[in-house]
Amino acid sequence: MKEILKRLCADMGISGRESEMLNIVRELIGESAYVSADKNGNIIASLGDMNADKHIMIDAHIDRIGLIVTYIDDEGFIKAENVGGIDQRTLPSSAVKVLGKEKISGVICTVPPHLTDGDGEPSRDRIWIDTGLSAAEVRELVSLGDSIIVCSRYTELLNDRVAVSALDDRSGCAVLINTIKLLKDRTLPCRVSFVFSVQEETNELGAQTAAFSLSPDEAVVIDAGFAKQEGVPDEKSGDLGCGGIISIAPVLSKAVTDKLIDISKRLDMKCDYEVSGSTTGTNADKIAVSGSGVRTGVISIPSKNMHTQTEIVSIKDMEKISELLAVYITEGGAENA
Repeated sequence: MKEILKRLCADMGISGRESEMLNIVRELIGESAYVSADKNGNIIASLGDMNADKHIMIDAHIDRIGLIVTYIDDEGFIKAENVGGIDQRTLPSSAVKVLGKEKISGVICTVPPHLTDGDGEPSRDRIWIDTGLSAAEVRELVSLGDSIIVCSRYTELLNDRVAVSALDDRSGCAVLINTIKLLKDRTLPCRVSFVFSVQEETNELGAQTAAFSLSPDEAVVIDAGFAKQEGVPDEKSGDLGCGGIISIAPVLSKAVTDKLIDISKRLDMKCDYEVSGSTTGTNADKIAVSGSGVRTGVISIPSKNMHTQTEIVSIKDMEKISELLAVYITEGGAENA
């Protein structure tokens, strides 16, 4: 799982620019499933009985947050805007890579604290990047709309935890790949489409169009959720190592959710729960209302420091969720779903 995760957390795949992840997913899945891409760039791995009555969709979004080039001034500074909900507080003085014709190293500019009133957080329209190059050199290598990655280093922590950026939701993608490997030699009673969906961080476009195209009977979404830490409400978070956070909400199918809870108990998973009175803030909200409707459930991987360069997850949680999904699929999904 760690090797899968390290490979997935590459410095690429910002929302709207996910196509470069296709070969990585194909490489990691190997011969375990048939892998293709649709018009929007969703990566779909198919396995099981293609003629079965039941069709299950398992979704995790492949895109990551980052920045986009919006302007280059006459001194060579690059102006950028965030793509997705990047934590603006972490940006000043961060090292970045501008993904132009070449990968160019840069630093997000910041004013020394001696000259500020203590508020160093840049607004969305005041993110400037210094590459050390002249305006002519920058314009030769960088175009408007190029992606920018905030640099991060994959770090293994104690207690089987890892820290790096893009764990929302490359950790979910790793769970899908591991689940596929668990299922590759099993005879399945259903058709399964594992969707590595695009543009969740900006508008949930990929999951919506994939669900409409595939028209599954039911779906399970794997995303990152809030891990318990100072300042995060207990009822909206889960412990690292709990096995996952199961969502309960009106937009979700009770049959699918109950099945997920039942399997978690059989596997002795000490899952936490997140209850919402409306929607979930995940791809499930768009999948559930796609076409004539898709009965949908959500399991989240607890993650600390979400949308920063140092997100933290537990490998044990990811392995447990893979086991749960493998059982869910092997048993043909939820009854009456």
